[in-house]
Amino acid sequence: MGIAAGSLIALMFRVSDVFLWGFIGVLTARTLSVEDRGVYATAIVVTSTVGGVSSLSHATGYFVSNRGRTPPEVGATALSLAGPVAALVSLGGLGIWLAGGGGDSRVVGLAALSLAPAVIRNTSLGVILGQGSVLKYNAGGDAAIVLAMVSLVSWVWWLDHRTAEGALQAWTAAQYGSLLPLLVWGRSWWAWMLRHRPDLDLLKGMLRFTAGTSAGSIVGLVNYRIDQALVFGLDSREGAAIYSSAIAVAEGLGLFSGAIAIGAFRRVGNASRTEAAHITATGIRHTVLVVMCGGLAAALVGPVLIEFLFGQPYRNAGAPLRILCVGTALAAPLALMNLYYVNQLGRPRLPLLIGVLSLLVSVCAGVALIPPLGTSGAALATTLSYGTATVTSTIIFLRITGLRFVELWRIQRSDVAAYFALAGHVLRAAWARLRRTGGPVEVEPAEPG
Repeated sequence: MGIAAGSLIALMFRVSDVFLWGFIGVLTARTLSVEDRGVYATAIVVTSTVGGVSSLSHATGYFVSNRGRTPPEVGATALSLAGPVAALVSLGGLGIWLAGGGGDSRVVGLAALSLAPAVIRNTSLGVILGQGSVLKYNAGGDAAIVLAMVSLVSWVWWLDHRTAEGALQAWTAAQYGSLLPLLVWGRSWWAWMLRHRPDLDLLKGMLRFTAGTSAGSIVGLVNYRIDQALVFGLDSREGAAIYSSAIAVAEGLGLFSGAIAIGAFRRVGNASRTEAAHITATGIRHTVLVVMCGGLAAALVGPVLIEFLFGQPYRNAGAPLRILCVGTALAAPLALMNLYYVNQLGRPRLPLLIGVLSLLVSVCAGVALIPPLGTSGAALATTLSYGTATVTSTIIFLRITGLRFVELWRIQRSDVAAYFALAGHVLRAAWARLRRTGGPVEVEPAEPG
């Protein structure tokens, strides 16, 4: 599958994610108190962050796409470690939840219970993405969101469990249900596991690689969510709920760069360093082109949309949203440069060092700005940290690749023309198929640019 086709598939899934998460956000805002929603949103942020960095997803994807190891071997070896770890986490969370005497301890137990399936899911999805199976990768990730939406509607709204604990119960049940597709897609991994012992050398290599990527991911994701936690601690639970709504809209600007990174994952890993650098540069230019337009639209429409969907208590989310639109636009190219560092160069320490610098800026600025400015101060701190990360990463990327600055940031005529060419190709192919068969149209998009 080409980069354009993979990116389009990933983008469609990510756009659907916006609607799914938006529906979940509206549902929890309308059914939970502002304070309970703050607790629920913060618990989801923390567990999602820990689940993302504690899996072997980066390593499994790297060893399949870049090192040429077979998916069954990589999947089985990775799950031989991730499976027992997830089981221990589940047992620990269950124990805390059953033994907890207060609401806070039961929330912690449920959060731990929801963490275990995330470790298994992310590890497995890394193998699938390394194979270039963009459709399965996105469908497997979205299964958790779809099931969460169904669970929240049934348990929280319909059966009236309108508390933070009730919402987390629904969320946790959905996380375990989302593993069912992976059991089917990974059946060759289980067959390999029954016939072979885990490859210890491969496991050691994945652990070494994961040590670097996990450290970078921890720093990156903490930096990505530290503003939410700082608002929760330095402002209020109500402020955390309002700020989470602003984040939900602003994060939509990262859809395009994330989609290109997913579509280019295998290609960047397999290509030569020079080719991979040019693929990355092209992706960054397309990201800048789309994000400039999207950021302006989000800043203008977003505040009205938040109040309309979430209700009047969330009207104060407008000010931080406008600031976050700038910060999210600045951060958009980072996903593509990090993909080059990790999946092409095999150097996860670079994103780690950049992330540490960005995190320091975010924490220091957040501590200084949130007490006097509230959620707007958190948005300003986040924007400063994202800008620092992008400037630093750009300098490093240009020095490593030898590319010129304009190759990353100056939109070329061919970049704009590529969209018209892609649209024309799709329409011509669709019309030709329709005239030839009169049946359903299935089109494989051409590579733009």
